Amino acid sequence: MRLAGILLFILLAGPALAQREVDDQSKLSDRLYFGGGLGLNGGTDAYGQRYFFVGLYPVVGYMVNNQFSVGTGITFQYYSYPDAPANYASSLTQYGVSPFARYNFGQLFMYTEYMFLNSPTYINNQRKTFNRLLLGVGFSQPIGQRSSLNVMGLYDVLWKQSDYAFASPWVFRVYFSI
Repeated sequence: MRLAGILLFILLAGPALAQREVDDQSKLSDRLYFGGGLGLNGGTDAYGQRYFFVGLYPVVGYMVNNQFSVGTGITFQYYSYPDAPANYASSLTQYGVSPFARYNFGQLFMYTEYMFLNSPTYINNQRKTFNRLLLGVGFSQPIGQRSSLNVMGLYDVLWKQSDYAFASPWVFRVYFSI
């Protein structure tokens, strides 16, 4: 409950604070931003298996100008399946890297990301790298001179249900940046 109150305060206080801008004289430290998110989930997956999930997603970006930025994110995900049959893995880890580009229109932005995600497969638990091309839009709520809360919806244009790596082509994210 305390976390929800803090988050509500940040969202309401944000519009009163300035948004960061860069120009030709801006130093590297003014152009770089850092952030990321944390994922935590559990329940029953599409195949009827109970699971627990935790993910860590650090991001580093570079503001080319006030509208355009590029960067990369790192993905680390851990899944645990407590009721997995004996012939299946009871846990798995996925990791990857995701170069991205973002173009701002005020608080709204367009976003594209190419993700390389390495994951075990169902065939002898061999690891395979899966590719995603995510395109979408987002909203950035400033919460300080350098900080913001970002929300975005993305669609994977390379998604194939037969890969079994991703349950859906849709990706929804909430993350902070500093």
